[in-house]
Amino acid sequence: MDYNKFFSDGIVNLPPSPIRELLKISQKPGVISLAGGNPSPDTFPVEDLKICFEKVIEERAKKILQYSPTEGLSELIEAVRFLSVEDEINCEMDNILITTGSQQGMDLVCKVLLNPGDEVIVELPTYPGSLHTLRSYKAKITGVPVDEKGINVNLLEDIIRERAIIGKMPKFIYTIPTFQNPSGTTLSEERRKNIIEIAKKYEIIVVEDDPYSKLRYSGEFIKPIKSYDDEGFVIYMNSFSKIFCPGVRVAWIIAHKEIIKKMIIAKQGMDLHTSSLNQAIIAEFLKQGKLKSHLDRIVPYYREKCDIMVKTINECFRDRIIFTSPEGGFFSWITLKQEIDTKDLIYKAIERGVVYVPGSSFGPGEEKELKSSLRLSFATVNKDDIKKGVKILSEIF
Repeated sequence: MDYNKFFSDGIVNLPPSPIRELLKISQKPGVISLAGGNPSPDTFPVEDLKICFEKVIEERAKKILQYSPTEGLSELIEAVRFLSVEDEINCEMDNILITTGSQQGMDLVCKVLLNPGDEVIVELPTYPGSLHTLRSYKAKITGVPVDEKGINVNLLEDIIRERAIIGKMPKFIYTIPTFQNPSGTTLSEERRKNIIEIAKKYEIIVVEDDPYSKLRYSGEFIKPIKSYDDEGFVIYMNSFSKIFCPGVRVAWIIAHKEIIKKMIIAKQGMDLHTSSLNQAIIAEFLKQGKLKSHLDRIVPYYREKCDIMVKTINECFRDRIIFTSPEGGFFSWITLKQEIDTKDLIYKAIERGVVYVPGSSFGPGEEKELKSSLRLSFATVNKDDIKKGVKILSEIF
């Protein structure tokens, strides 16, 4: 059977995720994977999860194992609202939608806002998972470079002003402002305010993806872009995947209630609702006040690994690179001063037992400025392997 004649044009032309493909290689014994963005299994609150699971099943099994509202369990929505208020995001229950991971959140954003050919502005580099979703909706993707303070807001406004003049405005701006994936940079407070000003001036939606902000190892807390939004221009996405465990697949969106209403309708055609059981477990975890102690345990764990990677990069690469020393999150971004396409050396690295992600994986096209770069993650690698892996890469490059 020739199945190609059955496939849609959209799926035939959609390439696989480069990182998911690399993860297959990283599972081989003896391979040091500096590629994946997974949280470390050592940080999973297994014992607390067991306690919460047992309590939920003992007390509310019949309700929790049944279908539940598309927007999410009320107790989890209320807990998310409380967490958001702590970050100075003002929202009510009807501004929140529980999703099956942030990847579904991005899919809902696209499903509700995009028509084929609509333009979306992203950071350059940016998260490949969101690029994958944007491509699946046939968006026109425009990248705006990121520097040490985040996205270049002057260039961003220049592009939007140009589009406004010709009457073809982008549908939204997609940004990961805090410990950005893949660059590790954090958008400055001034630029966050600039983005809100741009959103208001040109009436454009901002999609803020914020999965890492609770994992801060140094520097001062910076409020989310959403906290400056008093007119409903920002769609805010966050997740329990990095700070709890990704296997539960629970995340959330905060947006104007009119946007949430449309997303609820769209989600009903996807999965009806996010797992009631998983929502209840997380709600119980939060109700028992376990999140703070959990973060107090895992932040130093990741901080030590981050410090080791930064120190080893400095020692091994020296002045041959420009790189990010992140204040939080999972990633450091290296740009070689030599004009070397890091994609060309990936298999040489694999032969020596190390995996990284080439910079070209993080752009919408064949951007020249990304080719000499690579992303490294310290999250799942033990301390000795971080040192060993970085040293091998410095020799290869």
